[in-house]
Amino acid sequence: MAISTLTLEGATCPMCANAVSNALHSLQGVQHLDVDLADQIATITYDDDETTDASIRETVDRASCATH
Repeated sequence: MAISTLTLEGATCPMCANAVSNALHSLQGVQHLDVDLADQIATITYDDDETTDASIRETVDRASCATH
């Protein structure tokens, strides 16, 4: 198991958090995640035999909301 903490720049609403959460839940190997809009971070626990930190970062980048 590994843990990745990412900054969610521009994630300012529940829709942003939901988009990131849905994208990460669909990624193979993600075990647990916490999206904190107040601090604009996501903490992801994942199986590093099934996915990589780079894949997680790419998934978050694709799912992140544009600035409102």
